[in-house]
Amino acid sequence: MLRVITLISFGLIISACGGGIDSYEEGMTAQTELMQEMISVLEDVTDEASANRAAGKIESIGGRMGEIAKQVSELPRPNAKEMQEIAKMQHKEMQAFQQSTMAQMMKLAQYPVLQEAWMSAMENTR
Repeated sequence: MLRVITLISFGLIISACGGGIDSYEEGMTAQTELMQEMISVLEDVTDEASANRAAGKIESIGGRMGEIAKQVSELPRPNAKEMQEIAKMQHKEMQAFQQSTMAQMMKLAQYPVLQEAWMSAMENTR
């Protein structure tokens, strides 16, 4: 589970920046919204069939996350001070995210198809 949370954190930090994205902060907001959408998808998982349906949705969201990451990668890099501000903001959001979503994240361990879809979605953010 710690590995999953670490991957989520890494994915958010790496990709937290980019659909009509003009700044890293906008990218972070867009990524956070997509992560919340992924958690909403997990909330509907109650059995293997619903896990399989959710996996497709998660992979689709991962594609959108990849688009955002691409847009962010085309932005000028923030300076060191801006990066510190972004990291500080991301840390606070990540803590709140982890606390509010732990029950849903446990489903990743319960249904391998979900874990695979999640990992694939996070790979899109690189």
